[in-house]
Amino acid sequence: MPGVSARGLSLEQRKQLAVNLTRVLARYRSILDAYIIEFFTDDLWGTLPGSWQEALDGLDPPQLSTQLLGMPGEGEVVRYRSVWPLSLLALKSTACALAFTRTPGFQTPSEFLENPSQSSRLTAPFRKHVRPKKQHEIRRLGELVKKLSDLTGCTQVVDIGSGQGHLSRFMSLGLGLMVKSIEGDQRLVERAQRWDQELLQALEKEEKRHPQIRAAGAPAGGAGPPAATEPGCPSGPPGPGEPSGGLLQPGPASRPPSGDADSAGPAAAPSGAGLPC
Repeated sequence: MPGVSARGLSLEQRKQLAVNLTRVLARYRSILDAYIIEFFTDDLWGTLPGSWQEALDGLDPPQLSTQLLGMPGEGEVVRYRSVWPLSLLALKSTACALAFTRTPGFQTPSEFLENPSQSSRLTAPFRKHVRPKKQHEIRRLGELVKKLSDLTGCTQVVDIGSGQGHLSRFMSLGLGLMVKSIEGDQRLVERAQRWDQELLQALEKEEKRHPQIRAAGAPAGGAGPPAATEPGCPSGPPGPGEPSGGLLQPGPASRPPSGDADSAGPAAAPSGAGLPC
C-alpha cells in the first residue's frame, strides 16, 4: 500500500489533508475510540449497521485482514464472499487513500547520524532506558511544549498518563519546565521513581565533575522544592537543587543540517524546576 506522504505537499494541500482526516475520524469516532475489550463488554458488534454485520459475519481473522485492510495490486482481484454495502467499501477506500506511507521517504534525522541508537541531542542520562524512536519523540515533543509554554506564559505542565516518566524528566530537568506527572499504573510509577533517583544521582555526579553545567545564576544547592504532588501521585524526589540543581543537557546546540531544523535547541534547566513524580 503506497499511502500518503506529507513531504512534497503544499501548505494548502496539507491543510486539506488535515481536514479530510478530521472528517473521517469524527464520522467513525465510535469505532476508533473503542478498546478491544469493549467489543465484548459493550456489544460493539451490535452497534454496527446491519448490512455491515451481514458482510463481515463468519469471516475468519485472515479473511477480515485481507478484505478490510488489503488493497489489490496491479492485476490482482479481491474476491468478496458477498456483496459489501457501499458505506463499508467507502470506508475501506477512504482509509487506504488517507493512510500515511510506511515506506521511509526521508533522511535519517541528524541526531542519529553518528550513532543510530543514541540521539546526539540528548545527554546520556536522558537516553538511558529509552529506545531511539522514543528519544526522538520526547525531544521533539518536549521542545514543542517548552516553546508553547514560553509563548503563552504557561508555568505548569501536567503529563497525564506519564508512564515511566521519560518525557516528564526531559521537560523538567532538561528544559526547565515545572512538571506534574500523573500515572495510574503503580508499577510504572515505581519504575519512574526509581529512574528519577538515577537521574538525580547522575546530575549530582555530573555537577561535581563539571561545575560549569549548573544553570546560570543558580547557587549551589539553592533550588526550591518541586511542585506539590496530586492525590494518588507519589511524592517525587527532591528538586534539582536539593542537593543538585543544574542542567543535564549539552550547551547551545547548532541547528541540525536536515530533518529537524525547526526544533529548538536544548535549553538549560533553571534552578528549582519541578520534577515528575
